[in-house]
Amino acid sequence: MIRRLLPLLAALPLACAHQPVEPPRFDEPGAAQRFYEMKRQGTVDPQAAYAKARAQIRERERNRRIQTEAQELQEWDYLGPGNIGGRTRVLVIDPNDTNVMYAGAVSGGIFKTTNGGANWTAIGDDLANLTVNSLAMSPSDSRVLFAGTGEGFFREEQRGTGLPLRGNGMYVTRDAGATWTHLDSTSTDDFHWVNDLIVSRHDPRRIYAATRSGVWRSGDEGASWTHVLPTTVKGGCLDLAARTDQSEDYLFASCGTFQQATIYRTTNGQTWTPVHTEQTMGRTSLAIAPSNQSIIYALSASNQPGTFNQGLLAVYRSDQNGDPGTWTARVRNTDPNLVNSTLLTNPLGATRTLCGYPSNNFTTMGWYCNTIAVDPADPDKVWAAGVDLFRSDDGGRNWGVGSYWWAPEDNPNWVHADQHSIVFHPQYDGTANKTMFVTNDGGVARTLDARAGVATGSKATCGTNADMSWESLNHDYGATQFYHGAVFPNGRRFLGGAQDNGTIFGSVDSGPNRWTRQLGGDGSYAAIDFENPNIIYAQSQVGTLYQSFDGGQVFNYVGNALTGDQYLFIAPLQMDPNTSRRVWIGGRHLWRTDNKAETWTVSSPLVDGLVSAIGIAPGRSDRVVAGTNTGALVRTDNATTATFQTAWTATKPRNGFVSWIAFDPTNVDVVYATYAGFGGQHLYKSVDGGVTWGELQNDLPDIPVHSMVVDPTRPQRLFLGTDLGVFVSTNGGTNWQVENTGFAAVVTEALILGQGEWGPAVYAFTHGRGAWKTELTPMPTAPRRRRAS
Repeated sequence: MIRRLLPLLAALPLACAHQPVEPPRFDEPGAAQRFYEMKRQGTVDPQAAYAKARAQIRERERNRRIQTEAQELQEWDYLGPGNIGGRTRVLVIDPNDTNVMYAGAVSGGIFKTTNGGANWTAIGDDLANLTVNSLAMSPSDSRVLFAGTGEGFFREEQRGTGLPLRGNGMYVTRDAGATWTHLDSTSTDDFHWVNDLIVSRHDPRRIYAATRSGVWRSGDEGASWTHVLPTTVKGGCLDLAARTDQSEDYLFASCGTFQQATIYRTTNGQTWTPVHTEQTMGRTSLAIAPSNQSIIYALSASNQPGTFNQGLLAVYRSDQNGDPGTWTARVRNTDPNLVNSTLLTNPLGATRTLCGYPSNNFTTMGWYCNTIAVDPADPDKVWAAGVDLFRSDDGGRNWGVGSYWWAPEDNPNWVHADQHSIVFHPQYDGTANKTMFVTNDGGVARTLDARAGVATGSKATCGTNADMSWESLNHDYGATQFYHGAVFPNGRRFLGGAQDNGTIFGSVDSGPNRWTRQLGGDGSYAAIDFENPNIIYAQSQVGTLYQSFDGGQVFNYVGNALTGDQYLFIAPLQMDPNTSRRVWIGGRHLWRTDNKAETWTVSSPLVDGLVSAIGIAPGRSDRVVAGTNTGALVRTDNATTATFQTAWTATKPRNGFVSWIAFDPTNVDVVYATYAGFGGQHLYKSVDGGVTWGELQNDLPDIPVHSMVVDPTRPQRLFLGTDLGVFVSTNGGTNWQVENTGFAAVVTEALILGQGEWGPAVYAFTHGRGAWKTELTPMPTAPRRRRAS
């Protein structure tokens, strides 16, 4: 999270210090959003482009122009992880059968369990947008659910196309998730980000949607809408809360994030009035006490510059129905007990001095993870969460720590970081049933005793001192958001770098539900020494490099020599396929090690932009081609001796983000470059080793392309990882067909060629649906394999 900006020592090899100073490994959701948007810039409306692409895909499915050869592929097998999870914003429980639950994964769609979380199944893979941010169940028929798309929580006002993670409105199912229908009335700008949904208890046809343009109300199950609470404040309306004890719809809405936020109320579902605001009030979440619904709480982030910017501003409470003038701050960020002020801050860093360390580090997250809920049986017991979970037993005045994201994962106090929702069991009564669920960047977790002791006092964060016991419900919950991956030489093990789940390892023998986490933060590129697989390189964000010598059990920070450069949030790293001693990494320059990271050499002058992709020619280590985030392509045939003074020839076929460089494994002169973003060509080819480039004329839809593999057994067969899954061409890239049988049309960040069960295989690391594999050659003597469940 902390950038290291040191002077660049450019011309000479730089020795890695043997006393490394390891940077902290926290996730950076704001930087992740900016990177996601950078890759998808362009002049084309993204949802219009996706809609057009899906129409093209459906037409090709009908025509199946390359069906004959495409059918030779095996189906895609799910590798996992089913036990790691991924960013999950919402959880809904069926009150008629509490074993049935639905979870919304931000870029993986909707998952359902029918056995209380013992295992999950992805449903709704045909949704045209998998960015599920909100869910609401009809109170009159639990088979009817509404899903809102678009993750509308932003660290800053985004630019360009309005990304990241923009949705395309709402969907409805009437058969418990078996089929979903898009609500065409939400195909407008007003429903690009559906932040919260509530279905009226008085009339199940009546729906309220909090979106970026305010609160909308439908009286006909979403067929049409009325704009009942317009707003132009940044962020729009983010949260809704409804009383269930009134004869009419009685709701609260919080609107505003980086401009002054305001809480509104309606007592009839149509007329809204402001009831509370404060000058520096930012994103605010709301909760009504079920046992006394005249009591309502609000958890507000702060917009005031300084230590607590986007940390806690205050926890407010009204005991008089939310009437204006009745809201009091129960706790503020000025509280003398520092633990009380860290509800929306990473408590590990914010309270370091209390635990005997020299200084505090305030990592504030209130814009991103911000949720509050009241114990259904006690209006004075209230839970609030940002990075970790806290509980107050005195109506919000004092707080205790209920979870520790930095504890060992087998510690009962451990819950994954960055909380997004708190949900009580429908039959919770505080005695016989005390079950509570939470969702976060690691999926879904549960405690069977939400009234167990929390850790209190000024040193509550100095150890895992709570009596709480949590368990993960991530079983076949394949929502992990990968950025990159790598495969061991024997094809039996694999690893990948994932959003807020670090670097994680899985294996064929252990199966999808026994992956392990070895590094924290946001995972990035990885590479495995194919001559000695015990040597592994892995990164966290902004080029932070680690190395393991024991197969991934222990990683050491080895990036000191690289800290003077500037890197993308996800910086490319590639091992030379001809010798594992040589590894490349890219920033403002290209860097090379010839001795397994003992020393590094700056191997290029400044490039145009930041290096975003690197390719090394098979059989020819001196030929390297790289791309940048501005669209430039640079190359040299002197890569193994290159220094800061070595001139790399440069060209720019188009502006944009070069996402991948792929050499033909049978011909060092043939190399491909892919471009992300919208508008223009996405695939270029060179037949002279990268000296000149030409557009590869093709029928690809205009969607971002992130990765590429050339089949070594049949070089005319190409695979592309895109925003809508995997495309394959069997004629050198002229015609393309979707071939992601077995998983959804999900963002596929990395395609990796590796060993399969009986020959080469393609591994897909997706951003929202975990990792998958397909064999490149048919099974020799048996029928086609079926994908794993």
